[in-house]
Amino acid sequence: MTTEIKTRRDGSIDTAHYMQIGRRMRSEQAMTLLTGGTRNEERPRRKARALFSFL
Repeated sequence: MTTEIKTRRDGSIDTAHYMQIGRRMRSEQAMTLLTGGTRNEERPRRKARALFSFL
């Protein structure tokens, strides 16, 4: 992030710009939480077990 505040032509703060940044950051955080740390890493699969392994 920058220390300079982005403004519109009329001098007001460009809130749409900062809301977009916040949405992007929130989306990235949600994806990290859902995938367990990294986006591209596949989750390990459980080993297949026989239904009647005791026979």
